[in-house]
Amino acid sequence: MKKFADNKHVVQKLLLSQPIDIPVFHDVALRLQQMMNDHSYKIEEAIILVHQDTALASEMLRYANSTYNSGKTPITTIKNAIVRLGSQQIVNLAFTASMANNKSDNHIINSYLRKLWQHCHAVAITSSWLAVQIKHDNDILDLDPDEVYLAGLLHSIGKLYLLKSMDNLVAAGILQADEAIIDQILEELTIPQGVKVMRHWNIPDVYANSIERHRTDAWIGETNNHLVASVRLSCKIHHCIEQGIEATEVSGIVNDELLFLDIDDVSNVYEMMKAVA
Repeated sequence: MKKFADNKHVVQKLLLSQPIDIPVFHDVALRLQQMMNDHSYKIEEAIILVHQDTALASEMLRYANSTYNSGKTPITTIKNAIVRLGSQQIVNLAFTASMANNKSDNHIINSYLRKLWQHCHAVAITSSWLAVQIKHDNDILDLDPDEVYLAGLLHSIGKLYLLKSMDNLVAAGILQADEAIIDQILEELTIPQGVKVMRHWNIPDVYANSIERHRTDAWIGETNNHLVASVRLSCKIHHCIEQGIEATEVSGIVNDELLFLDIDDVSNVYEMMKAVA
């Protein structure tokens, strides 16, 4: 059995030859997204679709009550969730529940999957919260906090695809997990593979575009700049918290995003991220 460390380029070639339709999303989440894209979203059809997988439905209700419904009357049925939250939030819940359940029998890859989920979930919640504040303070009409939530959730989807691809190769006995090479692979291939995954599954262009602009210095474009800035800011702050960097030292790291979003004090965003991370 080869180790990843034997030849990084061989590993990259193997990963890039994997089918792009490796299931990183639950079919229910994809079908709900498609229904919304086609403007064919009907409550009755959505309820039937979600109930096809009772485990996913249960997870969606759990996240509905923890993420969207704190302090209110509990949401106890999918119908109640759809009526109260609306179509975009239901799609968000389906993707959230779908991504939360990715696991591996390999303890190294599983640890990466758990860390990735914690990061994406924290970025999604903080990005959405930040979008609410920005929209309220600056009256930015084209900024949708629910759309920002999903952009935050999906910003590192390329990592999930790569980890699942690696997991398949490890399970087949072709490769052995090696943390140093996993880190290199994720650093180099996350963005292009994330864009490919988005486009393969016909996820709306706003999310692929956000991924493309996530790490580049030239990230300000013609549209969706506040969405991209919110996700970039939240992602960077979460990485700072993971590295033990205090709020007083964060501003220089996220200066471009702060300037664009017209945020003078990053401490509120920092504390929000700490609360959900």
